[in-house]
Amino acid sequence: MEESSAHRQLKKVDILRYRVERIEHICALMSHEARIDFEKSYGGVLDLLKIYVDPAFIRVLIHFWSPSLHCFEFPQFDLVPTLEEYELMLRWPKSAGVYSYRGAHIAVDKVATLIKLPSHQSTLVGNGNIKGWKLKLLEDHLSSLAEKEDWSAFNKTLALIVFGTTLLPFHTDTVDHVAMDTFFDWDVHMRSPVLAILANTLLSVNICHQKQGKTLRCCSTLLYVWGITHFYASSHMGTLPDPLRSFPKIPHRRRYAMEWKAEVEHWSIDHFSWICHWFHPGDILIRCGDHPSVPLMGLRGCLAYSPKVAVRQLMRAQTVPSQEELGGLCFFLDSELQEKVDALTKKLEIKGAQLRALEDKEQESSFIIDGLQRQCKKKDQEIEQLKNECADFNEEAIRAAKV
Repeated sequence: MEESSAHRQLKKVDILRYRVERIEHICALMSHEARIDFEKSYGGVLDLLKIYVDPAFIRVLIHFWSPSLHCFEFPQFDLVPTLEEYELMLRWPKSAGVYSYRGAHIAVDKVATLIKLPSHQSTLVGNGNIKGWKLKLLEDHLSSLAEKEDWSAFNKTLALIVFGTTLLPFHTDTVDHVAMDTFFDWDVHMRSPVLAILANTLLSVNICHQKQGKTLRCCSTLLYVWGITHFYASSHMGTLPDPLRSFPKIPHRRRYAMEWKAEVEHWSIDHFSWICHWFHPGDILIRCGDHPSVPLMGLRGCLAYSPKVAVRQLMRAQTVPSQEELGGLCFFLDSELQEKVDALTKKLEIKGAQLRALEDKEQESSFIIDGLQRQCKKKDQEIEQLKNECADFNEEAIRAAKV
């Protein structure tokens, strides 16, 4: 642990809060079948809306974050959220891959078509590189779909709202283009967003730890449930099987940030549960190929974390990680850099279009040349045939003259 962590002042950290009252009112109109279908497609994400996050506890977690080791470094032990824990908390359905940013966001009209949003309402709003749809627009659309009982489009719209406000939030009143891209990739291609959610969380924690007055732009609810569960559910092993739905049964109370900090500083290894009560063993991710750590590619950056720090959390024997297995890659895509990347991508797309046009012309010219060559060959054959006919005619004429 950093020597100054016990004496550092707690940083001022805000968390994004989404007012869920209207969504809860609209969701109350869902049919039982629609709710079951939603959970089959998107797991337990609706349960996140019912959990209140104590911002003081989040501030203290960020206080104990180690930017060099990429984990929470408490006085007596180290912890870090894992992919396996996040997948189980969300009860995320089986996927066909993981989401990763591929250089360009999905076209807005495709997302609008997916949720049946009228084209005249689908224009993005916002400034600079960060644009999206206003929440009021999507909530109004969701209410309209509920009145029509179009539950298929309703579920997709509701999921998009949860992606943009809870799983991958960036604005309090907007679902941005990045969240749309992640939602579309899951809904159409079944690429899981869980890795991006975890990456977004650790990157945002890292930013808030290093800078004053920052807003935590990530799924703070999952981070809160993860932390409280490890620290206060040790006596509930096996009795609370659902990570989110059972969470209110875990005894804990709100505190001031300094109270949380004082309690955390006195926590011992016996105080908390290494293994969450709902965790069950399975395959775990330890490293990425030959790399000693796992690079988590988020929506606006990348951070490497080492599951070797957390194998005891995953029901494995804990060993001391080597130095090369700790810390590692970490970078952020700020708006200025993203604009440069987008400009370069656009230039490459234009160049690609020009090259494809040249290739098409070259192919067309090749077809024309091939056609002309075939015609020339045919003409050569015709000329050869005429020569033979002329030779035969001359021979006949010579024979006739001799007679």
